[in-house]
Amino acid sequence: MRAFGTLILALLLALALFACDAADDSDSEFDAASETPAQDDDDADDNEATDEPAGRSGPTIERDCEPVAPEPWPDPDFADPAEVAFDDNLFFTVDDQRFFPLGYYGVPRDEESLETFKEEGFNIALTGPGCCGSGTQPQIDWLRLAQQEEIFVIMHPWSSSNDVLTRPEEDLEQELIERNDVGSLFGWYTFDEPALHRPSKELTERMHYILSTYSADHPDCLVEQTMDDFNLYVDDCAFFMIDPYPLPYMFINMVKYSMLEAEMATEGEKPIVGVMQSFSWEWYEGNWDAIFHPNGAEMRNMAWQFIIFGARGLIPWKYTGDYTIHAVPDIWSDYLETVAEMNELMGVILADEADIDLAAETTFPNSLDYVVKQDETATWVFSVSTNEHGLYVEYDLSALGDGLCVVDYTTGEIFEQDDDGKIRVKYDALQVRVLEIMEN
Repeated sequence: MRAFGTLILALLLALALFACDAADDSDSEFDAASETPAQDDDDADDNEATDEPAGRSGPTIERDCEPVAPEPWPDPDFADPAEVAFDDNLFFTVDDQRFFPLGYYGVPRDEESLETFKEEGFNIALTGPGCCGSGTQPQIDWLRLAQQEEIFVIMHPWSSSNDVLTRPEEDLEQELIERNDVGSLFGWYTFDEPALHRPSKELTERMHYILSTYSADHPDCLVEQTMDDFNLYVDDCAFFMIDPYPLPYMFINMVKYSMLEAEMATEGEKPIVGVMQSFSWEWYEGNWDAIFHPNGAEMRNMAWQFIIFGARGLIPWKYTGDYTIHAVPDIWSDYLETVAEMNELMGVILADEADIDLAAETTFPNSLDYVVKQDETATWVFSVSTNEHGLYVEYDLSALGDGLCVVDYTTGEIFEQDDDGKIRVKYDALQVRVLEIMEN
């Protein structure tokens, strides 16, 4: 975990960004805690959504228009060793089929827990026993159990990273071959926030070389914190993970700005996986009387921020612990509803971004982000407000047609186009909306 001094530095930088933006009118468990600066929240008095302006239509229930779930996305095959790669749009593929890792750090490694984990809607666990002082068998046994439950695994290749510098290369090769053959192996986790802990470049480069040479079908990753130089270690992995943990000390749009920073560092050449905050900083620090953050709405907001800004997987930190959302039943239940919705929409999440500009207009454009996707039956708008108050957004759908069925997939609210083909949508505080647009 990060020292509290880093947290204070991050908060000061966040306040500086706030001032600038306000002037703009337009076991081997892995610790990945981090903080970074984020942009401002808008002023409460100016930004509260009140009555809808005259002449604009809002939600209506008078039309025959209902959400329609997309076709289920097919499950991957676990019988044979997986060939994991990523395509030109940086989506992961398993045996040439797109795959979105949706899981957790620190999943218990017993059969009953894995069955529960699978039933909850998750498909990947970042955890595992150490290796390889007593040989590879403990990891192979874990992989076999995960294979039985059809859960992919990311884990450390060796308990001591220095093995790649001190041991014969042929021994390392053999140990990787023994584990490569199990169908649940997705990839390898190498370093946690190297910009903080500063392993040598010789070590990080050598690790990546060994894994990409002798386990090429199982990409390696490292997780990097924000507020440090992403570029320093970004070449020493096949895919990149980032861990912005904003709440309650910073604004929730820290997720957005962390993704933008990571995309700039990777130059659009590596998938980015979001390590989402799933614990309370204050409870972690022993302040049990504090209100728990993130709550269910904040978890949903962060998850969709990651997706909207191009994350190719979500692996929050972490699954169990008395300071995690798992310890707060209402928040855990809310997040499982978000997971269930993401699984329903998996085929859309895995679709390429559509080159469609809806000319979204709102008083505070920095508070609203969206992405447009399409499948065979609908156009989809994934949208998220990072405003802590309400706001209205106007979308121009005229390029898609008129008389359209426009429905919020989550709430069932229906929105009618005006004479110019536009709709006006109210967002509550931190609301996520998944709009489904179909011919009527």
